[in-house]
Amino acid sequence: MMINEKEALTLLSKYNSGTATDTEIKLLESWYSAEILKQSLSETEEDFSHLKDEIWAGTLQRANLTEEEEHISEKRPVRSIKRWYQLTAAAVILIIGSVYLLNKQQTGENSLSKTLEIADHITAGKNKATLTLANGHQIILSDDVKGKLAEEAGVSITKTSSGELIYTVISKPDNATPSGSVYNTISTAAGENYQVVLPDGSKIKLNAASSLKYPASFAFQKDRRVELIGEAYFEVAKDKNHPFKVKTNAQEVEVLGTHFNISSYADHAITNTTLIEGSVKVSSLSYTEGKERAAHTILLKPGEQALQKANNITMVPADIEQATAWTEGWFYFKSTNLQDVLSEAAKWYDLEIVYRGAIPTDRFTGKIPKTASLGKFIKLLQLSDIKFSIEGRKMIIN
Repeated sequence: MMINEKEALTLLSKYNSGTATDTEIKLLESWYSAEILKQSLSETEEDFSHLKDEIWAGTLQRANLTEEEEHISEKRPVRSIKRWYQLTAAAVILIIGSVYLLNKQQTGENSLSKTLEIADHITAGKNKATLTLANGHQIILSDDVKGKLAEEAGVSITKTSSGELIYTVISKPDNATPSGSVYNTISTAAGENYQVVLPDGSKIKLNAASSLKYPASFAFQKDRRVELIGEAYFEVAKDKNHPFKVKTNAQEVEVLGTHFNISSYADHAITNTTLIEGSVKVSSLSYTEGKERAAHTILLKPGEQALQKANNITMVPADIEQATAWTEGWFYFKSTNLQDVLSEAAKWYDLEIVYRGAIPTDRFTGKIPKTASLGKFIKLLQLSDIKFSIEGRKMIIN
């Protein structure tokens, strides 16, 4: 839901008086994020100063202070005031309101301007992938490729004009070539995502830097097994006689027909599985003498998420909107640490992230469209005092 400035001011008044609901606070935060992260920030300093002043005044009021007390207290160092303000800011909106003007002034500096100019030329990812057939032949799935691509194991493989790979069963595969031995792999590089429709009608959307290995046909197979590296969103077609199983490096997820998301990147210590509807069984995998076995299994209900680190799985309430935001074309951060924020940026903008010195402990909240250039994305970083530069495809964090 979008709100205008008049509505935002009304919510701001409620926030400062302590009567705003959680929903109203979220609306206000979203409005600020949207305003600040617009591609062309044409607003003058005065346009935001009255909002900043209202936020600051409200913060002082909630702490039983006044503007006059702040100005006449010469014994109180400025640094301690700023530190107090950071500690008492209960919502991201306060952080955004207080640092926006400072960062706007800093954009005039040559080094930052140069960095932003470079970043603006690094564009967002595309709907693209590479299909590897069972015979090793590779097909680049770009906007230029359309129509029938191949036929194997009794299945026709076509690419639609909307950028979707579809497998259609046209005949039963020859028994001399069991369908279970004919595997295809669809993979995305950094800055790519893609959707595939399998022969059973299941839809899988693949996030950047991910791959999915699957049989060209599920004919004559007891289970519908696929293997995932990275992240994917699954809409599994119902078939109670043939369970759908997703294997990652650390776990196996078994379903009959449901919607769920799995994130299992090698550079993330935690694999998470989020259930949107239906039910799933999540099992951590261990290996003894080269043999695979389920070490720990839990059942998820809609709105739950399984977090796995090593062989340990815990179940927590899921934030469905955040977990699936990427499928709708959004980055969505909620008190997300800098490393995880930049990990997503690296995959989508094809970047190498280099940290020099201690890694900042800043956390970020906000939504950014994935169609935005890197220049727009890093405006989120400007809301903190993080120093960074860009050299080609390398982002250096100091």
